[in-house]
Amino acid sequence: MDLAMRGKLVPQDPNDEPASVLLEKIKAEKAELIKEKKIKKTKPLPPITDDEKPFDIPDSWEWVRLGDVIKPEVHKKPTKNFTYIDIASVDNKKNQIANPNKINIAKDKIASRARQELDSNDILFSVVRPYLKNIALVPDNDEYKVGSTGFYVLKPFKLISRKYIFYLVLSGYVISKMTQKMKGDNSPSIRKGDLQGLIIPLPPLSEQSRNIYTTIRKTSDFAEV
Repeated sequence: MDLAMRGKLVPQDPNDEPASVLLEKIKAEKAELIKEKKIKKTKPLPPITDDEKPFDIPDSWEWVRLGDVIKPEVHKKPTKNFTYIDIASVDNKKNQIANPNKINIAKDKIASRARQELDSNDILFSVVRPYLKNIALVPDNDEYKVGSTGFYVLKPFKLISRKYIFYLVLSGYVISKMTQKMKGDNSPSIRKGDLQGLIIPLPPLSEQSRNIYTTIRKTSDFAEV
């Protein structure tokens, strides 16, 4: 198991606000967004048992389910010209969007899967054959972007480092767990609920921004459990 995920690659600062406080702030943000009708209320995920925790993490970190630190997807049929990002748009060697398609709704055929409204720096995780790592950040630009329903679109709350989550889902830990969940013969896939329910280690916010994701990226595939 890689040291990064255990919190051993970056020195622990006792002055860091613990992740437990961060989680309370996320709950407050979520409640406010629901109140303002900016996101929909979702079904609570089950509590994490001690038996589920695969390894020890620093006291200032917390185990959470991925679905508890990301906002719901936004499904909407496009009504104006858009940049379409499907799985073929992902360069899975560089984990970048390489070939998005410009769609003119008056002239072009709109794919039936083009239903996910995207924001810059959302994280796209293909639910088909996760071991192929068709995972990328949505480009940071002003274009109106729509994604395929073949992605699980991860939209972390504002107090979560998107790059931390991005490198986390690229890790051997996550890919291995999701590969084990695949079902189907022709296009073996996972359910979005498999990712939502996955338990992940959450560092304090200050540690997420302390270049931990850069360190993680340079390690040997981050985690093998």
